[in-house]
Formats: sequence, structure tokens, C-alpha cells
Amino acid sequence: MATSQEIITNFELQVSDMTELSSAEELYILNRVYNKVMTSRPWEISKTSVSGTLSGSGVDSMYITLPSDFAFLSPNANYTQNNFEYQGNSAPVVIFIGSNRTAYYVVNYSDRVQYLGKTGYAYLDLANNKLVFTGTPISSTYLFDYIKYPVALTLGTSPVIPSAYHDIFVYGMACEDSVLQLSPKATSYLPENTVKYESMMLDIAYWNSNLILN
Repeated sequence: MATSQEIITNFELQVSDMTELSSAEELYILNRVYNKVMTSRPWEISKTSVSGTLSGSGVDSMYITLPSDFAFLSPNANYTQNNFEYQGNSAPVVIFIGSNRTAYYVVNYSDRVQYLGKTGYAYLDLANNKLVFTGTPISSTYLFDYIKYPVALTLGTSPVIPSAYHDIFVYGMACEDSVLQLSPKATSYLPENTVKYESMMLDIAYWNSNLILN
């Protein structure tokens, strides 16, 4: 796996070794592109789960505090589609409650009033960083899947995707506005770098599709 420093070195070669940017600035740009790539789709490598005990008590008052790296919920109650061009997913999202893993469906925040007092449902209250249950769950323990934000890169760490796709960060960095303003080469090669970035995004999406079992 290439380290962030190695990716930055390749980026500097791509844009004619820009000395105007400090190492900290280059790392910041790399992390910006990294976050953009990793949150653009529900990558299999970004999926994780969390379990614990509910907080609060009573109707519409029991909740889960969302993990600090929470990006969005991951569909986990239906068959997925093995199609690398398929970016959305209408499969239900559920929270598993109790030792028997009883499924509680997550409804939209705007629909929550219709479910108040009803057991078997929850909704995201992102303003308060919570997942709130409309009724009183049958148990206080939970498990659910979600997509996590990536851990910020340091110069000595590596992106979580395979090294075969690390050049996407080189091309993505070369397309950043702060780079284009400083590098005539990056500006002149913007169409080519954009095409390469988008092509590699499709390559990663195809790799991801092969991780999804029918």
C-alpha cells in the first residue's frame, strides 16, 4: 500500500513538483480528495456495524447516539444488486434489537409523526446526532450497519482502498482549484486528469461490485 507521502510525491511529479504548497497543504488536499472518493458511494470497504445499549426511556425518548465516524445508514434488510453502475439502493434499513435481532425499520425524519407510539420503527435525528425510536423497543440492546467516514490520512498512513487504485488521488488532487491556481501544467492537463479520475472511479466501482454477493 502506498503511503500518503508516496501519493503526494507522485502528485508533485504530475504537476511539475509544485514547491508553492507546503507539505501540510498537500496533505490537506489529499484528505479532501480522499473524503470525496470514499463518501461518493456506499463502498463495501466503508461498511461497518455497531452494537450497544439504548439510552433514554419511554415513547419517542429511547435513542442511540450515532458513532463519531457515522456518514449514513447502510441498507441491510434486502438483497443488494450486483451492478457497479447502480449508485442508489432502495433496500430497507433496519436496526436489530435484542438477542433475537428483531428488525426495527428506519423511517424518514419527516414521516416520524405518523409512527409515534408505534413499536418497530426509528428515525434519524441528525441535528442531535441520534437515532430515535418512535415506540418503546422490546429490548435495550441494538446492532446496526452504517457507512463510516474514513480516518484522516497522515503522511505515514495509506488509503483503505487497494494500492492499484491510489492514482485516483493523484488525479483528483491535480483537479483541485487550489492546485490549478498555482500550476500551469495542472491547468493545461485538467481535461486529461479529470478523465483519468472519472475512469478510475469506475474501476473502483467495478472492484466494489465484485465484493457484493448475489
